[in-house]
Amino acid sequence: MKRIVIALAVAAVLAGGVVVAWSVFDNSSVATASGADHTVPRTEVEKLAKANYAIPFVQDGPQSVSCPRGLRPKMDDTVECTAVFKGESKTMLISVTGVKGDRVSFDYGLSK
Repeated sequence: MKRIVIALAVAAVLAGGVVVAWSVFDNSSVATASGADHTVPRTEVEKLAKANYAIPFVQDGPQSVSCPRGLRPKMDDTVECTAVFKGESKTMLISVTGVKGDRVSFDYGLSK
């Protein structure tokens, strides 16, 4: 019985570690499309990209993000932005990964 309790405790700790690791490596956001053009506003996209983009233990988030437009609530809509990391400009692609009503999910990646 003692071995079963220990095994269950170890499994719970390992499962918790997997959930934490998944959350740490999640580079996505959710925002609401609004306004006359029914998009996620450019300023909201920039703010969320700056706040949520990071590669833990490898790269800190950007100092700034600048996008030419907002995101349309259409699957795979992508905007090419400029992100500044430690003074170096890089191209950041921000793409819609899901749409549910006015709620738009999107993810970030750096172009090589």
